[in-house]
Amino acid sequence: MENKAKIRINLNLREFEIEGSEEFINSHSAKIESFLEILKSTPPPADLIKPSLQNNVDDVSKNLSQVKKPNETLPDSFGEYYQNLPKSGKDADKILLAGNYVQLSNPENNFGTGDAAKLLLDQGVKLSNPAVAISVNFKAKRIIKLSKGKYKISKDGNDYIKQLISGS
Repeated sequence: MENKAKIRINLNLREFEIEGSEEFINSHSAKIESFLEILKSTPPPADLIKPSLQNNVDDVSKNLSQVKKPNETLPDSFGEYYQNLPKSGKDADKILLAGNYVQLSNPENNFGTGDAAKLLLDQGVKLSNPAVAISVNFKAKRIIKLSKGKYKISKDGNDYIKQLISGS
């Protein structure tokens, strides 16, 4: 079995995440502690966030609460939503779940492959080929193509997602 280690840093959100064996973490403990001290002693780099990017984040948060249907309970973060996916989930399932989250937080009620793939990347999930995963869902009639690069989850897709996250 291959030991994988991962260090993820998001300065804008002031997040620091490290995964790996105990040996890996211990071998970098001095660096980790110094980095944590730097994070504690410096103010958040709010000036590094572009206003347009911050506006997009605010819009997504605002639209998320407006777009949700009354019977849907969508967590505030994609990470919480993604945790509902069983470990056996395939790439097509992952992109479908991410696409659904983007669609429900988008006033145009659609999603793009890149948007869904980015949400997954933010969770440390890199798909081998997002376009192939989209194609699998399209062939299974779980998504509908609206225009070049824009999709919408179909009724079959919504039913499939409910089945996936309920574990049945």
